[in-house]
Amino acid sequence: MQLAQIGWRMSAVCIIFFLLTVLPAGAQKPPQDHSQIYKQAVALVEQAEKKLAGNYTAEAKALVKEANSLFGILVKELPEQLKERQLTLKQDEQYNINQKMAADSSAQGERMEKSAQEKQRQSETLDAQGQKEAAIKLQQEAVREFNLANKAYLRAQIYHLKNLQQVYSFLYR
Repeated sequence: MQLAQIGWRMSAVCIIFFLLTVLPAGAQKPPQDHSQIYKQAVALVEQAEKKLAGNYTAEAKALVKEANSLFGILVKELPEQLKERQLTLKQDEQYNINQKMAADSSAQGERMEKSAQEKQRQSETLDAQGQKEAAIKLQQEAVREFNLANKAYLRAQIYHLKNLQQVYSFLYR
């Protein structure tokens, strides 16, 4: 189960980078109201941030996924505007801050995840040795650290989405 969680977190971060760098323009679809998509994505990011702060991790995860999908539409349908877009000095500063915060959150998640994996291994060893109480205590700590790692990864994704918000802010009407 932990490998699935690790895989999801890492793939979610990779998807964001993929959408920003590799995604082709694709087939022509009927024009969508990009301004409305942008506003909806921004609202979802704000809601996700609030849910994460309130320890509603599953809800935050769903909101992040939906916001990422909406920003993906913008990346796919507006590649020329993205290339031509210049951030203001203030936006560029905020972009850099968000990048650093995302990297820090991701690193924190990795540290917590490694610690949790080690505690889980120790718990399994103690359980095999018949030290049930110590094993249970370590397993509980591992679960707590896995949850903290998950929150850190979500926080990193939110910072990346905030950068997409900065980039597409010209759509706000």
